[in-house]
Amino acid sequence: MDVSQASQASESKPLLAQSEVRLTLGRKICFAIGGATSALTNTVIAFFLSIFLLEVAEVEPLYVSVIVFAGRFWDAITDPIIGYLCSRTKSKRFGQLRPWLFFSVAPMAATYIALWLVPNFNNTGEKVVYYLVMYCAFQTALSAYHVPFTALTMHLSTKISERDSATAFRMAVELACTLIAAIVQGVIITSRFTKPECVGDSESKPWLKAERDAYVVAAFAIAIPSAIAGLVTFFGVREQPGITIPKPLSVWKGLRFVLKSRPYIYLTMFYLFSWLGTQVVAGNVALFIEYVMGLRGDFSKFIIVLLVVACAFVPGWQMFSVKYGKARTFVTGVMFSFPALIALLYITSDLVPLMYALVALAGVGISVSYLIPWSMLPDVIDDADLEFGERRESLFYAFFVFFQKFSIGVALGMTTVALQVFGGYKTGACEQPESVNLTLRVLMSAPPIVLQCISFYFVWKYPISKTRALATRKALMERRGCSVDS
Repeated sequence: MDVSQASQASESKPLLAQSEVRLTLGRKICFAIGGATSALTNTVIAFFLSIFLLEVAEVEPLYVSVIVFAGRFWDAITDPIIGYLCSRTKSKRFGQLRPWLFFSVAPMAATYIALWLVPNFNNTGEKVVYYLVMYCAFQTALSAYHVPFTALTMHLSTKISERDSATAFRMAVELACTLIAAIVQGVIITSRFTKPECVGDSESKPWLKAERDAYVVAAFAIAIPSAIAGLVTFFGVREQPGITIPKPLSVWKGLRFVLKSRPYIYLTMFYLFSWLGTQVVAGNVALFIEYVMGLRGDFSKFIIVLLVVACAFVPGWQMFSVKYGKARTFVTGVMFSFPALIALLYITSDLVPLMYALVALAGVGISVSYLIPWSMLPDVIDDADLEFGERRESLFYAFFVFFQKFSIGVALGMTTVALQVFGGYKTGACEQPESVNLTLRVLMSAPPIVLQCISFYFVWKYPISKTRALATRKALMERRGCSVDS
């Protein structure tokens, strides 16, 4: 739980009694740069890990699903452990959280690089164990950084507007790094890609070594800036003294608390199904480009187009949601992508410009799937605060992040299994059967549409309208009085 136990609750009442500290622009920027560490690495893993394990490391799809799902599950359960250990950390010189930033960046970078190596193992089991261990080790190291980093928000200042401003800077950096990661990874992989015509078996692939080397170069290009970004935050940010953070609830007590909120249940289910659909598309777009379109060397270009469009539409959807409401914005945005997903069932390899257009249209849906659920969450937290008289942002964010990670693991795991069970994917084969082509077409169209339609039901049931949200905020302002910093 990324934010939860790590951030050790963000109840506002004890904080309001503390002195308010204004952050300098430099401190905000140094804090925001720290967001690049997870944004860079997670973006590459989301879009490139599956195709790397399948095509470059030549791991069978069933084992790829085990690696991805187990790694994500391990990631989810390590977060509360890291959060607990952070709460027990005491350092008069460096504070409670900053030591974790300093000591985690090196193992994070090392395990990330190791994840993209191809060991010379002849035994399949040894290879699977290697990638499973490296993936879990990387996720542990990243949690050891990201959990205290997000918790650091509460230690920057007692002034709510200052923390919100620092968070806005961080989100801007993470959005930019999402694009940078895709571009850097894509350019390096594409520049070293020299695959000739397919001849012979897997032992006669002269291009495979060059492709493996390219992934190693890209790993260094992502890992080193990620580690530097973490060190910038360590040296550039200070934890403000005198800020008292209440003791967090246990995992199970926290879960029971958030599930008391009916709007949170609907929002979480809506986000779970929506993000599942989004991750099915994101996890299979590279394989689709390779086998359906026959453009393996160019798949990174399509991913860049997907992310550029997704990021570019975020401000527009934000303005649209202000005028027409968040629920209507979500349904409208996602439905933009439906024609593109349906068209993927029938597109042929000679229609490359159309494929770029369809990927761009899918990016429109991805942008709103990312933006709207997270913009709804503060409304749910305000609603729960008014109803229960307690404000525990960290718990709501924590379980939200848990379901996000869970959906990514499920989506990637199930789709790789489908490739082998229904598609007959052959690891290391120079050519794949036509059933792989058909399976990828179905995976990129039917499951995302069905999952998004299920999310529409929970959006429809979601009870917090724009009017209710405004009324809730007004009531909270009146309850807190002039001591509230909006």
